[in-house]
Amino acid sequence: MDDSVARPKALKFKEPVVDVAFSPAANLVASSLITGHVFVHRYAVEGNQRQTRGRPHKKSCRSLCFSGDGSLLYTASKDRSWQAMDVETGAEKMRVAGAHEKPLNIVKYVNEQIIATGDEAGCVKLWDVRKNKPAFSYSEHVDYISDMVSHEPKRHLLVTSGDGCLSVYDVRKAKPFQVSANQDDELLSVAVIRNGTKVVVGETDGVMGIFNYGQFGDITDRFPGHPQSIDSICKLTEDMCVTGSSDGLLRIVQLFPHKLIGVAGDHQALPAEK
Repeated sequence: MDDSVARPKALKFKEPVVDVAFSPAANLVASSLITGHVFVHRYAVEGNQRQTRGRPHKKSCRSLCFSGDGSLLYTASKDRSWQAMDVETGAEKMRVAGAHEKPLNIVKYVNEQIIATGDEAGCVKLWDVRKNKPAFSYSEHVDYISDMVSHEPKRHLLVTSGDGCLSVYDVRKAKPFQVSANQDDELLSVAVIRNGTKVVVGETDGVMGIFNYGQFGDITDRFPGHPQSIDSICKLTEDMCVTGSSDGLLRIVQLFPHKLIGVAGDHQALPAEK
């Protein structure tokens, strides 16, 4: 990492950070803590400024994401609730208590009408925010939901789980589009790349598994190389992504052809989970 490049200072908290999300519309970053607190900061090279602080959940806030226009922040918690807050004011806009039978692991913005949530037991729900109730509930997985990504051109939601399977849902239908074969390893992260033709998943053994889009039965390619689990994948371009690993490193990875470009950041051996 080039220390000569100007960048915003690191944000530091007194309690462990569970998830982070960047606004699609402004220089804002949201952070959720194990205490249930949520912070929104405006970041800049000249200095960071806290915009809002609150505690929307009684237990750990495990996941958060912005709406498409950046005006709302959605959060999900171990207390089995999820909520939406106004980014500018921090005011609660809606809340669903007891959303799942088990603690929530993830919340994901799909579009202006649909929010997706996943829990520790493998249940996935799609919520109609206009009616404040679930539109569909899916139970294909038998272990925790680890990650989700929305692929809007196909109206698909792609979901990874600790049970080793990738599931794909058409958000307009009550049944899954397809569920992969078990990959004999926990799937921790997922991204759609190559202009929607490929799907890459991160595994606990440090392998990046690659599916052809639409052929989700089994992976067609593998890229080993990470010494530990690939806990998160963030797409940079259609052929390049950043991975977060349990060894604390953020790596820039090129796919097709597969190549490790370099290290983008280091959390000093603490896991980079989100």
